Amino acid sequence: MADDLSDQLARLAAVADRHGLDTLVLREPATISWLTGARSHVPQTLDTSCLDIVVDCRDRPRLTVVTNAIEAPRLRDTELADQVVDWTVMPWWADRAAALPTGPGVGADRPGPGMRDVRADIAAARRQLTAAQAETLRDVCGDAARAVTAAAARCRPGMTEYAAAALLAAELLDRALEPVALFVAADQRGAVHRHPLPTTARLTDRVMLVCCARRAGLIASVTRIRCFTPPTAEDRAAYRRLLDVEAAFLDASQVGARIGDVVAAGVAAYPAHGFAETEWHRHHQGGFSGWQPREYPAHPGSTDPLTAGSVVAWNPSAAGWKVEDTCLVTQAGPRPLVHDPDWPSVTVAGRHRPDLLID
Repeated sequence: MADDLSDQLARLAAVADRHGLDTLVLREPATISWLTGARSHVPQTLDTSCLDIVVDCRDRPRLTVVTNAIEAPRLRDTELADQVVDWTVMPWWADRAAALPTGPGVGADRPGPGMRDVRADIAAARRQLTAAQAETLRDVCGDAARAVTAAAARCRPGMTEYAAAALLAAELLDRALEPVALFVAADQRGAVHRHPLPTTARLTDRVMLVCCARRAGLIASVTRIRCFTPPTAEDRAAYRRLLDVEAAFLDASQVGARIGDVVAAGVAAYPAHGFAETEWHRHHQGGFSGWQPREYPAHPGSTDPLTAGSVVAWNPSAAGWKVEDTCLVTQAGPRPLVHDPDWPSVTVAGRHRPDLLID
């Protein structure tokens, strides 16, 4: 962690230097997770953090945690127990923003009055994982894949989507993974609703399990489909063609590529493999991941470049099928990380990709 922190502080100092700043205020949960590996939330539903971090970027960078009296003891004992930081602790009824520095030398990733907006530069700095973070992400993705396999094996026809979601949540939590997103689609509901929050609908022919699972701030995105009755030859062919579409996204995910050009390559693959030219209009195709399920839904006009250490998660979908992975971008190309050897796979464009699990 010490080596990582030195690297991360150097990146932040470079951002500050580029803008003529001496202090950075970090308020975005994704940035705080990147810097500390800590869980910065209390309710998982809120895109706000229970702490802010002030980074003094002068000669010897120092970190000051600004939080309230409720959270400070827990953060000291658990999330930040191994980190050397200063503390500013506010009463729980006070506005934390009042304790944050302002002025011409201050920038922030979620700026308030008197702060320079440097969110784009900080997002770019955290987009490149360190070696230790990449290893942690590999473990997160492997454990998430195993959790989905275990949950799928426990699903039964007649079970509600809620019950299937409960199985998935339990398998994730048992592996110290936080369910950031949980979707379940019974039968053909995934063809109608691309974000199928669980309902009382009952499983009959198949189930699609989807999750975004988090540990140490890093997120794995997973989709798997189990069929209780054999799919038709037409359905199997459609799923295989969708894997060919995914291959176009993966093939284009190279260091230096504009993420919009990656999307354009994937978009072009839909009609090339027999799907409607506008199929991609029905659902976002993914984008940068790592510290968020998606930083933003990438589209052909997106200009941010992929770098070595970037994380991308693509999720093409069509004809009632969906495929999803979390990949680390390397100099040798994208490395898919969501893999469980117990789940059936098929080789597509030289990569092992998840097949349908058919009873």
